[in-house]
Amino acid sequence: MNQLTPNEQSNTEVSLKGVRKIRTMIEGFDEISHGGLPTGRTTLVSGTSGTGKTLLAVQFLYNGIKYFDFPGLFVTFEESPYDIIQNAYSFGWDLQGLIDEGKLFILDASPDPEGQEVVGSFDLSA
Repeated sequence: MNQLTPNEQSNTEVSLKGVRKIRTMIEGFDEISHGGLPTGRTTLVSGTSGTGKTLLAVQFLYNGIKYFDFPGLFVTFEESPYDIIQNAYSFGWDLQGLIDEGKLFILDASPDPEGQEVVGSFDLSA
């Protein structure tokens, strides 16, 4: 994992050609993204199941808290918070500890399958 010197820790953002970016501290990612993720902008992470979207998001939040003391919010629509915490722990990331410290909140926004009402007819066979 990338280690920061005390001088680098105060410089969490880099500016390249006018685009301010925040470092993710994810090994290799900051290099290929030319400094990290754009600051103050929405970044869509898209991909099929198993491509690492959740892993990227969790590592970004974990590193933001660990290296820069930024608070984090993770919104989940499918996986349970318990599963996310357990999966992160397998990488050595103690999300429950961060939750207990008030530095991370995991919001379970999963829809209630029993509360869904199907209105009208539709055909998915096309």
